[in-house]
Amino acid sequence: MIPSRMKRVEELVKEEVALIIQHSVKDPRLDFVTVTGAKVSKDLRNANVFITVHRETEERIGEVMEALEAAAGYIRRELGQKVALRYLPSLTFHYDNTLQKVSNIDALLNQIHAEEKTS
Repeated sequence: MIPSRMKRVEELVKEEVALIIQHSVKDPRLDFVTVTGAKVSKDLRNANVFITVHRETEERIGEVMEALEAAAGYIRRELGQKVALRYLPSLTFHYDNTLQKVSNIDALLNQIHAEEKTS
């Protein structure tokens, strides 16, 4: 598939899955969940969907992932009604810890900067 088309498909999957989670899935465990990205396989049969969780704790992340796994079939059916793709990808959800990594790097840089000032 052409790379620009693949990016458009991934963006479409990301946006539609986010809307479905936000408006159609009636599970309180999925409140304050943000879809940060989607990576669709070249054959369009699989999609990895990345999410973040507000007020993240290990317990909360586990609850959200459990709820998403339970709702994956429903989300996929809803996605199929909203998008026209040759194949409807199966959805696998992953926790996106990029923000946490950025925060850790920022804290380390601040610590280095503070140590340089005191030296």
